[in-house]
Amino acid sequence: MFNRKTGFVSGMLLLSATACFAQANGQATAVIPAGASLKLRAASVNAVSYQWLKDGVVIPDAVNIEYAAFLPGVYTVISYNTNGCASHISDPLLLTGGSVLTLSADVMITKSSENKSITVNDAFEYQLQVKNNGAGVANSVKVQDILPENMVLEQLLHPSIGFADYAAGTRTVLWQIPKLENGESAMLRIKVKPLKPGVLENTATVTANEVDPNLANNTSTNRKSVSDLFIPNVFTPNGDGKNDAFVITGLERYPENELSIFNRWGSAVMEKKPYKNDWDGSQLTEGTYFYLIKVKMANNTWEVYKGFITIIR
Repeated sequence: MFNRKTGFVSGMLLLSATACFAQANGQATAVIPAGASLKLRAASVNAVSYQWLKDGVVIPDAVNIEYAAFLPGVYTVISYNTNGCASHISDPLLLTGGSVLTLSADVMITKSSENKSITVNDAFEYQLQVKNNGAGVANSVKVQDILPENMVLEQLLHPSIGFADYAAGTRTVLWQIPKLENGESAMLRIKVKPLKPGVLENTATVTANEVDPNLANNTSTNRKSVSDLFIPNVFTPNGDGKNDAFVITGLERYPENELSIFNRWGSAVMEKKPYKNDWDGSQLTEGTYFYLIKVKMANNTWEVYKGFITIIR
């Protein structure tokens, strides 16, 4: 079936012999482009009305000088002058159908995570982005993302398209999108919290009802390093011997490190390189400050941790 919504693509002259007035002779064949139509035009002289025929049968309401042919067949036309005199029927024009173009969907997925250093129990977000790269519509799109054992789901945010749910028993996020048009994309954010240090690795997959010509982009894996540091958000330097210093658990494993403390105006109020878990905040008033910690890893790269620390006396 040809798509009648597609615009006309070219013109074809039908030339007919005349009885009462001139209309030139001619015959031809042509191909209707797949999914389109072909504009036919009568080349008559002094004609005021027309009647188009397909396979020798009158086409209802086809009475103008032009006719848009959507279907294969043999087309002819009769022309009439102001006196109602009819021409001979034109020589036939044989139209055949072009190859049907099969439109396929090509769904792809990209999984990424927040660009920040993560410690145990430090929540962060994954971002899933799905896109249809194909020429056709992708229907019943499904995304699956199985979370690792050493991670808990904090929040499943509302996707930009479709609906998402989490099955705790299988640790699976299922995101369903009824339809993705060509070039359309959608996004889902997942907030999680790691329970153990190490490298978090998990893969998201996407499928659709249509046959996918490129399966290589139907999966996306994200790897996230979780530090074994524990950075508190409050300490109480009141001299009672409990929590009197800003102690970062696990920092002793990273002898090359730096600590900077900033006030609310962004000015550095304390800097130590290396830091040895001995800052008691004695020169500062109670309040909340911003910290920036850098540690050198075994592979000689630096991990950076940012956050807020509150001093309470």
